[in-house]
Amino acid sequence: MRFPLRRRRWILCSANNGVGIVMSRPILDRLRKDPRVRVFYTAMLSHTRQFDEADRDDIRNFFHKHDVRTGVLHFRVSRFMPWEIYLSPNFSQRVVPRFARTKVQIFHGVSFKNCAVNPRSVGFDQLFLPGPYHRRRFIERRFVEEGDPKLLIIGLPKVDRLVDGSLDRTRILEDHQLDPALPTVLFAPTGDPGNSLNRMGQEIIQTLLELPINLIVKPHDHAAEDPDCAIDWKDKLRSWRQERFAADLGSDVVPLLFAADLLVTDASSVGYEYTLLDRPVIFMDVPEIINGPRSRKMDLETWGRKGGDLIQDPAELRRLVPYLLENPGQKSEIRRAIAADLFYKPGTATTRALRQLYENMDLSPPQETLAVEKATAG
Repeated sequence: MRFPLRRRRWILCSANNGVGIVMSRPILDRLRKDPRVRVFYTAMLSHTRQFDEADRDDIRNFFHKHDVRTGVLHFRVSRFMPWEIYLSPNFSQRVVPRFARTKVQIFHGVSFKNCAVNPRSVGFDQLFLPGPYHRRRFIERRFVEEGDPKLLIIGLPKVDRLVDGSLDRTRILEDHQLDPALPTVLFAPTGDPGNSLNRMGQEIIQTLLELPINLIVKPHDHAAEDPDCAIDWKDKLRSWRQERFAADLGSDVVPLLFAADLLVTDASSVGYEYTLLDRPVIFMDVPEIINGPRSRKMDLETWGRKGGDLIQDPAELRRLVPYLLENPGQKSEIRRAIAADLFYKPGTATTRALRQLYENMDLSPPQETLAVEKATAG
């Protein structure tokens, strides 16, 4: 069904947090350049784990903070408008429009917590899967059947920049007032209660700063409240002043991953995204998360934390970090296997997603998208 009063195809994306904007931006930024398409954003901020109270009823302010300045609609308005495409990196049903010709799920993470493998995704017309692993998991969990046309292996547009040559390590580090000549460690924990920042962040940071390295700390941008943590980490990190140290409180972790020579994480999606660079990973053990409410969904057997070194005590970082910086090839083979299973043809996912969306809209795709093969379906 077409909308005859419209000269352009209208696309709506819901992004209830900064990560959602980061996930959708590679696709939507390119669609905005097409005069045949009009792109809009919406959100329901009170549904997120954590949000700025000032933004509750002012979603334009929220989107402006993330450099989205046009096409912002309140979800109460967007729900009652008809759309060609509804694009979502989350599963909130409260922002889904009542009519969209095609509803597309693009997901928001690929960690072993398996939040992406979600029964609520069945309500979407198409699932833009990151890679073969997620196709298998959806079928194994019986959320869909083998051959279901809504399964489309696209890749993960968010991480195309890690491999497409568009990022500059020196510039990223200099932008954070860090010396590019030094090895750089990124500490990026997950946002669940019981994460490594909340339980042992002080010890991790102090131990890493004893080493002759740059340290970047990137807390989760919408971490859940943790009643057992007395530290306001975002406030603390804003005020922390130390040589060779930088805190990044934004939503886009991709440039930081690219700039880092080694990653320290726990149960975050970044532990898998970083495998695309085949560099060392250290997992801090987080038993509250591993054995917590999400434990039944987790998949620690397939890949889990096998692509890195698992430690319990921050003191172990004193020995392990220098060793891995000197021997970055440790576990390289398994990291490459993880990357191949989770991320389909990285560097081309955005173009493949665009090609599929143009097909959904019955529009001829831009010529450059035809150089990338179509999504693998079913």
